[in-house]
Amino acid sequence: MIALNQTSRTPIYQQIREQVLAQIACGLLSPHQQLPGVRSMAIDLGINPNTVMKAYVELEREGFIYSVAGKGSYVSEPNGDVSVIRQEKLAEVKEVLSKLRPYGITKEEIMKLVEMMYREEETR
Repeated sequence: MIALNQTSRTPIYQQIREQVLAQIACGLLSPHQQLPGVRSMAIDLGINPNTVMKAYVELEREGFIYSVAGKGSYVSEPNGDVSVIRQEKLAEVKEVLSKLRPYGITKEEIMKLVEMMYREEETR
């Protein structure tokens, strides 16, 4: 399931790319599993098919998915890149956290926020 944030500064195609990568990284999408068709996803999300295609083309260029002519797009076999993505995301979190300390934001405040976010995610 892809959820778009229309008010985000992140382009829509990039949001799709990121969410597909996240689903691959956490195992929601398995190797050789077919992704939703470009037109189908575009209709579901209420966006232009070219936007979905742009995300798929980028994912394919990066080696995370592959296309079969006339059949669709599929998740590639893992090639170690998934763990790299997880490490990159953890590095992003670390960078953000390092920017909070000068503002007096405590570890306890951060931990409460993390707990709240994970609780909200579990209730969905």
